[in-house]
Parts: sequence; structure tokens; C-alpha cells
Amino acid sequence: MELALEKMGEPCKTILHDFYILNHSMQDICEKFGYTNTDNAKTQKYKCLQRLKKIFFSTD
Repeated sequence: MELALEKMGEPCKTILHDFYILNHSMQDICEKFGYTNTDNAKTQKYKCLQRLKKIFFSTD
């Protein structure tokens, strides 16, 4: 999983780390990355999770 996270790059790596490892709120992430609202931050987190799954389960 850590290798997959490393392949992701920014901002996805930090968003997922802040949310799942550091337990930051979506409001904190929204402010840190300059999203206009928490819904936009949630959408980005979802897209990052989908990318992480794709990288993690790829057979490359």
C-alpha cells in the first residue's frame, strides 16, 4: 500500500494521509488545499481513493 501511495504523487498522497492516518477533518483538508468547500475536497478524496485502488491492484 505504501508503494502505491508513493506512486500517486501530490496532492492525493497528502489528502489521503491527512484524512486516514492523521484523522484530519474534511474542513481542515479543504482549508489546507484551498478548496472552495468541503464537498469539493470530498470529491477529490474520492478520486484519489479510486486512483490508489487502481495503482494498488494493477499487475504492472
